Amino acid sequence: MQTLKRLVVFLTVAVLLAGCTSFAYNRLDWLIPWYVGSYVDLTGEQRAHLRERLTTPLEWHRSEELANYIRILDRMEADLDDEVTAAIVRRWADEMIEAAERVQTSLLMVALEFGDEVTDEQTGEFVESLWERQRELEEELAGRSDEEYADDDYDSLAETLERFLGRLTKEQKVILREASVKLVRFDKAWLDERRAWLEKMQNLLRREPGWREGILAAYKEREALRSAEYKAAFEHNMGIATQAYAEVIGIMTDRQKRKATKEFEDLRRLLRGLMGDSS
Repeated sequence: MQTLKRLVVFLTVAVLLAGCTSFAYNRLDWLIPWYVGSYVDLTGEQRAHLRERLTTPLEWHRSEELANYIRILDRMEADLDDEVTAAIVRRWADEMIEAAERVQTSLLMVALEFGDEVTDEQTGEFVESLWERQRELEEELAGRSDEEYADDDYDSLAETLERFLGRLTKEQKVILREASVKLVRFDKAWLDERRAWLEKMQNLLRREPGWREGILAAYKEREALRSAEYKAAFEHNMGIATQAYAEVIGIMTDRQKRKATKEFEDLRRLLRGLMGDSS
């Protein structure tokens, strides 16, 4: 299921933005510290300092990244005028994965700058919260049967497409169902990789000299250090899923095409509104 989540990042970001009111987006400097507070208790002063540090990356996101999302949407809609292949769907996914990673990097820099303002006790609380989440994920994901895993993959594929196309036809559902049973299980590889990352982070968060540089290096090397099992499963599943998406898009009904056009228009309007452009 985690492979599919990466596949549909390009749509998920758009979906989240579509459900995000201007009120919520314009208050991310308040919402992000609130979210961080679910992992570690921050003082009022720390929350205020974190909001200040978020000013620059959020301004960058509004001025540059939202415009980039519009360009990606424009290219996607233009692609729909011709035959959509698995390679085109993969390009869509890669573009939005790269956009998401740029945001992650900018927020990581904020977190590293903020590191000196938290105590050792708070750092320990944060690490323990991450491990608690890891244990929850291992219990939730690894305990599924193969049938449950395939059902979750099917739901992940279908729900995202339905958000943009509306109700799927019987033929389209068959394509997605057949794809879901061809996917190899990826949850163990993903959980193992996440556990290894947390172990490395836990050691670095002792905040010995050079800890910031160590975390940045580990973040940049994370993909290169993934296991052969992880990479093979990811690429296999991406190939299956992108082909299924291409086949479904290739047999869109006229109603689905109208629905997709409206969704693209609504998303562009929303993004321009968030950027302060009323045109």
